Amino acid sequence: MASKPFDTFCGQVCSVIRWKPARLAAWAELEAHLEDHAAALEEQGVPADLAAQRAVEAMGDPYELGHQLDRCHSPLVPKLSRIFVLLALAVLLLSLIIGYRNDTGIFALTGLFPQTASLPYDGDGTVEISGAASGGGKLAGYTLTPAREAGLVLVSWDDPEGGTNQEYQLQCPVTITNPQPWRAPMVAYQADASWTDDTGASGYAHFSTYYEDALLGSTAWLRIVDPTPGARKFTVTLSSTEESVTIYITLQEEVPPS
Repeated sequence: MASKPFDTFCGQVCSVIRWKPARLAAWAELEAHLEDHAAALEEQGVPADLAAQRAVEAMGDPYELGHQLDRCHSPLVPKLSRIFVLLALAVLLLSLIIGYRNDTGIFALTGLFPQTASLPYDGDGTVEISGAASGGGKLAGYTLTPAREAGLVLVSWDDPEGGTNQEYQLQCPVTITNPQPWRAPMVAYQADASWTDDTGASGYAHFSTYYEDALLGSTAWLRIVDPTPGARKFTVTLSSTEESVTIYITLQEEVPPS
């Protein structure tokens, strides 16, 4: 149990410690140390009052000790921490307000992760033959992953001069993920797309980024216009500088004549 000499000594030490939480902690630690020291002296036969006095004297000048503890627990540190937290919250709030008013930042995105699109592209056309896709990889720091589904889509549109035009398109959604949210989403011109099929034909493919972007990626489309009749398997290569990614598309049936 604490004695009066202990209380006096702890009070003198803590009187020069400016940060209240540090004062409370220092008092408890000093008191425990003094009690242990006095108990050890009592075991050696020293009377209790004298043991307490000697334990206090062994600690030295209470005010010098208090100044040392004050330097170790300056009240400036927690104050600065609170200031930095408030500044960070103010910057975050300001950025959210600017993003909301200008439709930028997270307000220009539909979510955190890109959603896998479904056929047909942009909701236009009829899926005539279903298929599957595989492959993908990294390109220019982005990860390209084809959707499992692909298909041959019959697209129709009205001719301004009258009548209806139609064409077959081989379509495949591609998810582009980006682990660095500060980077802009990948856009179509960052990759060249070419294709070959199992009939030996080849050509250029359309690689279009979708309008719905997310914080960590975006959705894109591979489209081959008027694929070769009789073909079932297609190999599409996306390239940028010295890197390339290959996507394989297989239809359940051969492409019919146009």
